[in-house]
Amino acid sequence: MILGLIPARGGSRRLPRKNVRMLCGRPLIAWTIIEAARSERLDQVVVSTEDHEILAITDALNCDIIRRPAHMASDLASIYHCILHACARAGPAYDVLTLLHPTSPLRLAEDIDAVTALCADQTMTPAAVSVEAGKDAPNGAVYSGRVAWLRDGGCFDDPSLLRYEMLAERSIDINDLGDFERAEAEMRKRLRIGAEAA
Repeated sequence: MILGLIPARGGSRRLPRKNVRMLCGRPLIAWTIIEAARSERLDQVVVSTEDHEILAITDALNCDIIRRPAHMASDLASIYHCILHACARAGPAYDVLTLLHPTSPLRLAEDIDAVTALCADQTMTPAAVSVEAGKDAPNGAVYSGRVAWLRDGGCFDDPSLLRYEMLAERSIDINDLGDFERAEAEMRKRLRIGAEAA
């Protein structure tokens, strides 16, 4: 079984309230929830948050919720604390976890499924990550790892992990206002193309 985890805290250092900031008519986090719901590989999708506004958005999109303790949502908290908390709350049925940050709104369900398949379908592979085409460092969009490996201290920054290349325009990771504006422009282009095709 595969658990999709969307970690979304209320705070943000460089772009305040970025996870609920409106991008092309939807809160930023909504784009990730929608694509995760379209995935063919994730058996369950949960949002981990301590924030009431994010809880309301998640509930409105019929996505499951894990209430994260406030101390796991501070600027100093490790994402791995959030991951292990989610694994514990979700129960022992899941042997793979796919991590989806809300700050990558342009990734598609096919990207989620491709990275998840690299991890889940190869028994000797502990984890896989997405990278921008032509680059090697994770682009922040999709991480997939075996739960046992994560519990044993596995790290998604490990350079030996399998890589899945994503197009540059789907690899935008929002950290500041400039990133947000680039993502918004790319999303507008995508929506315009989709409307013309329809």
